[in-house]
Amino acid sequence: MKKNIIISIITLLLPAAMAIAAQLPDFPFLYAVGVATREIPPDLATITFDVEAFDENPVKSLDIVKNRSIELIDLFKKLEIPTKDIETYEIDKRTVRQEKDYVELKILGYEVEQKFSVKLHGLSQYTTLMEKLLKFRNINNINAQFDVAQRKEIETSLMADACANAKVQAENMTAGIGTKLGSVFAISDRGFNELEDQFGMSSTREIIDSMFKKSMMTDDRGQMIFIPSAIKIGKKVNVVFKLETK
Repeated sequence: MKKNIIISIITLLLPAAMAIAAQLPDFPFLYAVGVATREIPPDLATITFDVEAFDENPVKSLDIVKNRSIELIDLFKKLEIPTKDIETYEIDKRTVRQEKDYVELKILGYEVEQKFSVKLHGLSQYTTLMEKLLKFRNINNINAQFDVAQRKEIETSLMADACANAKVQAENMTAGIGTKLGSVFAISDRGFNELEDQFGMSSTREIIDSMFKKSMMTDDRGQMIFIPSAIKIGKKVNVVFKLETK
């Protein structure tokens, strides 16, 4: 009986062991991570906000949101923001009830909400628009995100720089151990989880990812009308190199 159990366990473990072995290259290799970042002045901004109203009468809540939306559309026209750069979403109505001990009781009123998204090509209108939005009543959750129009081209260039960075790091490591770098076996911008886990590199990957994400963050300084002088754009690449053997 015990022999049968042992044989069953070995049978179950063999496919897993073969799968792990299949994930590892069967030749000497080196794993390197390359990163590249660049600071670019933003020329795009996407502003999102909610128009919200609450009243015991649902008709009044709806009227407030509709009237505020009409005023906003008029503002966008005055600022010459194209209609194609303005997105509005369906009006949402929520019943607000009094609660006690997680039990819903009488209706207190009705909350009506409509979301907006406005994209600015060029930032000359940004300050004026934000100041107007801040002065409007019933507008909440104002958020602004900055970007660059040439992001795709910049990221393509940064990917090449990240690959070059990975190669430099790999060459420095091979020089330190007296061997030579061979050809590229695999490359990915998402990483090789199984390979990293096998060599205990998952924690290192997390540290690099954390540092990389922090470098991408923009400094808003807690100011709603603050326009950053530059935003950081970056790319990361993971490369497996073959090592030349003597």
